[in-house]
Amino acid sequence: MSLTSYLNWGHLLKKLVFIFTIFLSLSASAGLNYYDSITNETGYQLKSALARLLKSTHRSQSYGALFRVYSETDADLTYDKDGSIMDMYSERAVSSDPYTFKPNQKRCGTYKKEADCYNREHLFPQSSFNKRSPMRSDIFHVYPSDGYVNNRRGRLAFGEVSNADWTSRNGSKVGTNTFEGVKTKVFEPIDEFKGDIARALLYFATRYENNITGFSHEWLDGSREQVYKPWFKRLLLKWHKQDPVSEHEVNRNNKAYSFQKNRNPFIDHPEWVTMIWKAN
Repeated sequence: MSLTSYLNWGHLLKKLVFIFTIFLSLSASAGLNYYDSITNETGYQLKSALARLLKSTHRSQSYGALFRVYSETDADLTYDKDGSIMDMYSERAVSSDPYTFKPNQKRCGTYKKEADCYNREHLFPQSSFNKRSPMRSDIFHVYPSDGYVNNRRGRLAFGEVSNADWTSRNGSKVGTNTFEGVKTKVFEPIDEFKGDIARALLYFATRYENNITGFSHEWLDGSREQVYKPWFKRLLLKWHKQDPVSEHEVNRNNKAYSFQKNRNPFIDHPEWVTMIWKAN
């Protein structure tokens, strides 16, 4: 066997092992019957069926409980494997982190710069739904984040940036969007977490499809079906494809299920994304 063939086989084997790991983790944490009510639906009918399932199993928790559970749901057991709080805005996936947060320490509070403290980042900004429950404390879109970087992002849409106005210490950027020529100011996370963010926002669009027409944000199209404007939908689908489900996402999904009793279906079944949202 040639070296190239050996490396390709090794890469394929690694992917197969990870897929099997997802299967086992789903079996152990939620049972294979969590999605039994999902049968032959496709398109927006599939989305609505998932919305009913997610709502019926969702057990809303307090906003304060998020801080307590982050030590389990967001412990870094896959990148640095040091149990620190895994923050998508400060984690460096392929090199040493610029700083870390220990669980239940350095909660915000006030901040003046990066690394001062961490708080709760709503990937779908909470001002869009007037901080109402259960959206405000839904762990599947509320992640631990460096407070200063969270503030720099604010309620900006996500996008892609060529010339940054500001760059975080892990490489996340604020600047003018270059994706499909939609020239608004946006926030771009590093490549390692683009799929995580896409799947979280697609979860939100599904879980709250019966409420979302009353929410307000520049990326919304006003519908309960597609939810996002065409350019933003295509961005999320691009990120979902380019950054497949990671081990950290699987672990977080399982721990969040124990906490909140529902799941992110697009982590368990990534193929459902394109079954619901067409590419164009």
